[in-house]
Amino acid sequence: MSESFDIAVVGGGAAGIAAAVSSARAGCKTLLLDRRPAAGGTGGFSGLTTMCGLFDSEGEWLNNGFTREFAEQLAAGPPRQMGRVWALPYRPERFRALAANMLASAPNLETRWNTPLAGVTAQQGRVTSLNGLEIGAVIDCSGTAEVARSINAPCMETDETTQAPAVVFQLSGVQREWDSPAAAARDLLPLARAGMPPLNFQPGPDPGTVTVKFTGPPEQAPEVIESLRAKVHGFEKCQAARAEFQEAHRAGRMIIGQYILTGADVLAGRKFPDAAARCAWPVEQWSADGRARFRYLPKGVHYEIPARSLCAVHARNLFMAGKTISADADGIASARVMGCCLATGAAAGQLAAERLTLSGTR
Repeated sequence: MSESFDIAVVGGGAAGIAAAVSSARAGCKTLLLDRRPAAGGTGGFSGLTTMCGLFDSEGEWLNNGFTREFAEQLAAGPPRQMGRVWALPYRPERFRALAANMLASAPNLETRWNTPLAGVTAQQGRVTSLNGLEIGAVIDCSGTAEVARSINAPCMETDETTQAPAVVFQLSGVQREWDSPAAAARDLLPLARAGMPPLNFQPGPDPGTVTVKFTGPPEQAPEVIESLRAKVHGFEKCQAARAEFQEAHRAGRMIIGQYILTGADVLAGRKFPDAAARCAWPVEQWSADGRARFRYLPKGVHYEIPARSLCAVHARNLFMAGKTISADADGIASARVMGCCLATGAAAGQLAAERLTLSGTR
């Protein structure tokens, strides 16, 4: 007989970490697998230093439980207000270390790294095995719906008109701060004239650090840094925290579930009787030319994500969290942010455990 697990979680980013720990804490024998060498995903490896989607417009926590537990231990300082939203500063190395510690200390949990998804089988509307292992349920936290694709479950997709990937990296040795967006735009004008892509800046977690984001190929990052040193006051001595650069995928493929969260639900602050998570992040879309479009919820309003958006229609034991939840292109443009990924991951882990208990399969 092959080895078996109650729940398999595919993807070791924020959603997968939350799903695996939550299902294991609920008493399920849980497996977390990822093609990377360690847990972290976008939060630990992309260069991001702020976690979005944790707070409402007043800076109050929207989700408790594992989401708040992880975020409070991760924080590199108090929440920061950035215009009309709030974000939590953190250090990527702390994200990776905290994830490793929580996974190692969770009961009933096994991790397998450098392990691509392979050999997924489904019978009579259920996923029965993956990678040669028998499973009771699976939670797809891959960000690209890898489990769903393997069994031909129906999905929706974003494209580069709404969720173009970004290159994100941290610079140290920055010796200035901008007083206003207008001042930043003025100082960056020479870069735009030189053909550089539009750049987005956020304060880093430490003094003299800045997180830079742009839409373009990773190979362009060294040229961007050299241009900043040469043309923008205060960046003359800046240094990149890492020598390698990669794309961070904002969103890609969403599994069709029992309910499809829409952009209209988000902007109206819709509530649901089977609410599994809360979010107040705006509908944030990025085009391939690096231009952003934000549509904000009314002040003081948040929306809920129903449990039905975490349950696939094609397979009754397939659940999803993070960037793969059942949402249209506008809905996922809000729900994809990391704080919300933690919340839907924790909810999916608990939901899968409850369903297995009710069905008597564990």
